[in-house]
Amino acid sequence: MQPPPIAWLTQRAFLCVVAWGAAIAKRRSLAAFAVAALLMPCGVRANPILEWNEVFIRCVQKEMPSPCLAVRNLAMLHLAMHLAVTRSQAAGLRESDIAAAADAAGDEVCRCFFPAQTAEFDALLAGQPKAEDVAAQAAARQDARTLLAAHANDGASTQVAYVPNNKPGQWRRTEPRLRPPEMPHWGMTKPFLMEAGSQFRPEPPPALESPEYAREVEEVRRLGGKSSTERTEEQTLIAKFWSDFSYTSTPPGHWNNIARDVARRRHLSLAETARFFALLNVAMADTGIAVWETKYHFNFWRPITAIRRADEDGNSATAGDPQWLSLLPSPPHPEYVSGHAGFSGAAARILAEQFGSDAVEFEASSDSLPGVVRRFQSFQACAEEIARSRVYGGIHYGVSGSVGLALGHKVAEHTLREFRRIEASGSLPGGLKTNVAPVSPQKP
Repeated sequence: MQPPPIAWLTQRAFLCVVAWGAAIAKRRSLAAFAVAALLMPCGVRANPILEWNEVFIRCVQKEMPSPCLAVRNLAMLHLAMHLAVTRSQAAGLRESDIAAAADAAGDEVCRCFFPAQTAEFDALLAGQPKAEDVAAQAAARQDARTLLAAHANDGASTQVAYVPNNKPGQWRRTEPRLRPPEMPHWGMTKPFLMEAGSQFRPEPPPALESPEYAREVEEVRRLGGKSSTERTEEQTLIAKFWSDFSYTSTPPGHWNNIARDVARRRHLSLAETARFFALLNVAMADTGIAVWETKYHFNFWRPITAIRRADEDGNSATAGDPQWLSLLPSPPHPEYVSGHAGFSGAAARILAEQFGSDAVEFEASSDSLPGVVRRFQSFQACAEEIARSRVYGGIHYGVSGSVGLALGHKVAEHTLREFRRIEASGSLPGGLKTNVAPVSPQKP
C-alpha cells in the first residue's frame, strides 16, 4: 500500500487543527489550542451516514421538495447506505473501505435527486481519504442504482385529477393564498413496507353535528387565530418553531436533524447509524403515504373554512367568523390527519426503539426561528408538542394531531416488525440480499 501524499496529510492536519481550535476557542487559551492540535485524532473521520444526511437536508432547504417527496428520497438514500455498510462489513472490509462504500452509495443517490447541487457532493467526497477497495464502491453504486430503479415507477410522479366538493365539511382552497390541492395522488404511492396507503386508515373525523366537532372548532378559533388574545407567547413560539414550511428542512427533515444530534451524542457505530436512519426514514416515508391517503379519503375542511362557514355545518354550537385568519397559513391539502403529527409519531417511536427508551433528553433547533432552542425529556413529549403546535397555528384541530400521532406510531411499529422479518431472511428492505445478522439497538 502506498502512503498518503504529503499534500493530503497537510490538508487533513490543517482541517483538524481548525476543527479543534473552534471547539476550544471559548477558552481563549493559545496554550490549550496548541496542546489540542498536537493531540488531535486526525485519522478519524466523521460518520459518513450523518454527513450525507446533513448534505441531503441542505439540498432540501435549497430546492424545497414537498415533505412526502423529501422523506421518500431520504428513505432511498439511507437504504442504499445501509446496504453498502452491511454488505461491506460482511465482506470483512476495513473501516475506511466500509465508509468509502457508504460514501459511494450516498453520492449516487444524492446526485440522482439533486443534480443541480453536485458542488455539495464533490466537496464532501474531496475531504475523504482515498480508499483501497474500488470494487466495494462500485458495488455500492450499482446497488444504489438498483434501488432507485425499483422505486422509479412507485407512483410518486403520477398525476391525478382532484374533483372539488363544496359540501359542508369538505376541503376547499384556503385563504389568503387559495393554493391548489397538493399531491392528491400521494396516498396511492407504493409504500416501502406497508401493503397499501389505506392499511392503517383511522376512523373518520368528528361528525359536523357532534359536540366533539364543535369543541374542536372552538379551540382552534380561540387559540389559533392570527389575532388571538388567548394564545400565550410560548404557544405562539411553539407554532412558529415547528412550522417547517418553505426553505426549511421540512417536518421529516426536522426529525432527521434531531436524530443526527442524538446519534452523535451517543456515538453510534457506523453500522448502527446506517440501520437507524434507514428505519427512521422508511417509517416516516410510509407514514407520509398513510397520512395523505387519509387526507384525501376524508377530504376534511381546514379550520379557517370551518370557522368562516360555520353557518353551513348544521351545528348550533359553532360560531362563525367570516374574517377569521389563522396564525400560520394553511397548507394546500385536506386537514385530517396532521402530517407533521404523523411524521412525529413515527419518528418518536423509532428513536425510542433505537436508544432503548423514550426518556432521552435532547435539544431541538428550528429553521423557522434561528437561535431558538427547545429542550425535551422524551421523544414522545416532543412529538406531542408538535401535534399541539398545529392547533396554536390555527391549521389543524386537536383530534387531527392526536390521531396523526397514533397513525405514525402504528406505521413505525409495522416498520420495525417488517425490518426484523426481512433481516432474519438475510435481506434488507429493497430486495437485495445481505445474509448478515441485524445490529442490535443501542441501550441507554
